This record gives sequence, C-alpha cells and structure tokens, in this order.
Amino acid sequence: MASFRRVVEFLKTVVPEGMQDSWDNSGIQIGFEKEVNRILFALSISDSVVKEAVEKKVDMIITHHPVTISPVKFIDESSVPEKFYLTLIKEGIPVYSMHTNLDVSPFGPTAIIAEKMGLKNTMPLVVQQGVPPYGLVGEIEPIPQKELVKRLCNFLPLDVRRVINYEPEKVVRKVSVCSGSGGSLIENAAAVSEFYVTGDVKYHDAELAVMLGLTVFDAGHFGTEKLFSEKIIKALKERFPEITFLNAESEKSPFEVSDERIYRS
Repeated sequence: MASFRRVVEFLKTVVPEGMQDSWDNSGIQIGFEKEVNRILFALSISDSVVKEAVEKKVDMIITHHPVTISPVKFIDESSVPEKFYLTLIKEGIPVYSMHTNLDVSPFGPTAIIAEKMGLKNTMPLVVQQGVPPYGLVGEIEPIPQKELVKRLCNFLPLDVRRVINYEPEKVVRKVSVCSGSGGSLIENAAAVSEFYVTGDVKYHDAELAVMLGLTVFDAGHFGTEKLFSEKIIKALKERFPEITFLNAESEKSPFEVSDERIYRS
C-alpha cells in the first residue's frame, strides 16, 4: 500500500520543488497521512473537480495549478478558494501541486507538446540567470504552417484557438513552445524561431509578434496545459502499480467560442 507521503516524496524526486519560481506555491496544499489507492489529476481545483473527487472516492488530488498562490488570511465557506480547503479537509482528500517546477521539467506540458510536435535538438527558450528555463525551442521537419496547426489541433485539448501573423503555406523549420501564459516570451521566441505555440497572448503581445515577423498559435491556457499529467502518470504507474490514476472528466476550458446565432434567438 502506498501512502500520501510516499507518493509526494517520489514526486519530489521526479520534479524537485526547488525548480519552481520564487513567487510560486508548488508542493503540498493539503496534507494527511493516509493510504492512497485512487488519485485524481486536475489542472486546477474547482467546484466541479472537488465534487468529482468526492463522488469517485479518490484518496488524493494532484494538480498543476496550486489551490492558491496568495496567502489565505481567513476561512469562510462562501469564499474561494477557502471553501475548497474546508470541503477537502472535511472529506479527507489531500492535494499536491506541481506548477512552475513542472513547467520547466522534462515531465511538463511544454516538453510534452514539443515531443508530440516532433521537435528535435530542443533547448530552453529562456536562458537567464535567476530565472527558471521556461519554454523550449527546437527544429522540426520542414512543414507548412497550416499542416503544423492541424497537427497541434489533433492532440491539444479543445480551447479557444487563435493564430497571429498566420501564413498557411509558409514552411516552418524552427518552432518554440511555452505552455500556459507565454505572451511575455514573444521576443525570445522571435529571436530563435519562426513559429511559437503558447496561450493567453494579449493584444500588445500579438502586435509585437506581427512586428517581429513571428507566427503565433495561441491554443489557450487550458489547451496547452491540460495534458500536464501524461508523463507524471506514467512515472507513477511504474513506481506504484497498485494505485488507480484518473483524469478529471468534469474539467473543461472556461472559454467557449461565441456564435452570433446565440444572440439572434
């Protein structure tokens, strides 16, 4: 039988907590010494995820996003995220999070996307002292932008998808990727690649990409991070074959593409 603490200690060896950014809150969010038979993976803690965890009688939740990054100053069942703590503690469900330490790890969503795209000879997109090595850049077999976008859509979870400076027939050879929110790395990406895969790109970031001649595929925060659990589950299965691993089925992107017909009804 595996305990919560044993699972956590193993995860720390796979993705060290010390790799996280200075502002982050990766690690134990809620801790109990208990036996673990069923683990639920979720991008974030939410009402639907908490409900699913209780209904499926899981013994532990592993998330990408911490329950909160800001300090909790009070506990009130009508407030978020405080009510999540109350419910999960009441139900005896511990939570462990791997956020920016996973983002810069070979086990993280950026690395998963790079591998699924077929990137070779990858290197960190950000190489700066005192800053975690966010993002990856690598070479890809020459491919038109429209085919690369199609390839990405075949494996990325559904979210709002936008292209910036899109030239469908232009052939791409160097691609950079940063899961989650990577708009701040537009200049880094433009300096070393022709095509950038990320999420949460702001208006002025998009304008900058156009000025720098960089094509950007914004697949959304959810879309680029929901697959965060793939490699971690594989590693856990090898170490703890007796545990059942589940991905949260209730979780989906908060964004929906609007249809003007909705406003005509």
